[in-house]
Amino acid sequence: MKTKHLILCLILLGITLNAGFASAKTLAPAPAVDGWFFRAVSGYPAAIAFEPVVLFKNGEYFDVGEEPIESLDVEASKSKRPKAWGTWKKTGATFYLTNNEGKTHDYKLGAGSWFPAYSYTGSIKLKKAYEKVSGGDYGNGTNALIINKITFVDDTHFVQGANGGISTPGASAWKKSASGGTYKISGNTIEFNIGGKVTKKSFALGATGSPAHATNTMIFIGGDAYTDTE
Repeated sequence: MKTKHLILCLILLGITLNAGFASAKTLAPAPAVDGWFFRAVSGYPAAIAFEPVVLFKNGEYFDVGEEPIESLDVEASKSKRPKAWGTWKKTGATFYLTNNEGKTHDYKLGAGSWFPAYSYTGSIKLKKAYEKVSGGDYGNGTNALIINKITFVDDTHFVQGANGGISTPGASAWKKSASGGTYKISGNTIEFNIGGKVTKKSFALGATGSPAHATNTMIFIGGDAYTDTE
């Protein structure tokens, strides 16, 4: 009996230790970043949209989403968003991106569909207000429109709101929402604090001009493009 009791204790101890090691597992950091870019894409119902893309030095690329790269769980992301991952290479001035289905698309700076994106350093101040408009005509008389707005009141405070709705031949519905709090930006991460709840999202500045340089007329928050309202 004593021997069986000892074996059972050792088994339970092993389970407890394994559970402790699992909970204390440290996630591997994302690969080193080679550069940030954004590309123009077309799709239904919107005619054109812009997507931020990060190129990693290990030859992989990632369609940036809400989560900041600094806290990205690569393994979980590849499982949850496999289509956001692919590989890239550069030949001359052309970037070749191959998606997870093996299809390759080529991009070149200055060609109108591939632009550099920039981290926030504070040298360029944000505009006061930005908005993101989405929706469109879905056919059969169904239309949707969603306008997300964010206003940077000063260097630390913001307010945001959304106004959206859908209309069909037989009915329509609209909804508004608003919130506010404090924010701070570091590199490619923006941190929002709303009533003590802190949320971090990816962030980048867009580009303008030739040669291209950072601009405050377009920003990317959580993978979405916002344009200034001035």
